[in-house]
Order: sequence, then structure tokens, then C-alpha cells
Amino acid sequence: MGGECNIDWMEARYRLAPMREARARDERVMRGDLAGAVGEAQVRADDVAEVTRRVARVRAAITEAWTARERRLAHGGAAGTIAQLEHHLRRLRRDLDAVHGELARAEARHRGQLDAVDLAQGRFTRARADREVIERHFAAWRTARHKLAERRDD
Repeated sequence: MGGECNIDWMEARYRLAPMREARARDERVMRGDLAGAVGEAQVRADDVAEVTRRVARVRAAITEAWTARERRLAHGGAAGTIAQLEHHLRRLRRDLDAVHGELARAEARHRGQLDAVDLAQGRFTRARADREVIERHFAAWRTARHKLAERRDD
């Protein structure tokens, strides 16, 4: 019976070793995936920040154009000049609408990437837990093997 137990432990050892390697490899891959997702999320956050700055610049241009138009109206400007200023304001407002749309898309991409980071974090956590389970099995196997060897020595 003692020989059978030893064979069972040896078989367990050989069955667990490839699993141990696979779990460690999975953890490394998931760590890399998580790092890639976090890096991509940072790029998306930078994109959102850049578009936000563009929105601010277009708003400042609208304020400046509106002030210039009001000044021309107050001091009596030529109709052609006022029409050009009105046209310029309309163009800036269209630009602002376009940049707002771009900002909404950039924010949506960023939120989607944050979801991808959360998913990658969960996968990494799972891979780490799977590896730790195998490590605990190996620790238990080594402990049992050590106890068996001590009993044989007695």
C-alpha cells in the first residue's frame, strides 16, 4: 500500500508540473494584456484631453468673434463687414458642434477602453488565483512527500 501511495504522488507530480507551467505562463500573458489595456486607456485619456483643449480654443474664438461683432455693431460698421463677422461666427459654431461630437466619441472610446482594462484586470486576477491554487497543491504535495519520507525513516 505504501508503494501505491508513492506512485499516486509521483503521478500527481507529473500531472501538476505542466499545469503549473501553464498557469504561470497564463499569468504572465494576462499581466501583459493588462499593461497593454492600461497603456491604451492612457492614450485614450490623452485623446480626450486634447479634444477638450480644442473645445476650449473654439469657445474662446467664438467669444472673441462675438465681441468683435458687437464692437462693430456698436460703432457702426459696414454691412459687408458685419456679414463677414456673422459668417465667421456661424462657421465657428459649426466647428464647435463638430468638436463636441468628436469629444463625445473620444469619451466613449475612453470609457470602452476603461471597460477593457476592468476586463483585463479580472482576467489577470483569475490567472493569478489559478496559479496560486496550483502552487498550494504543490506545497501540499511536498509536505505530504516529506511526511512520507519521515515515516519511512522511522
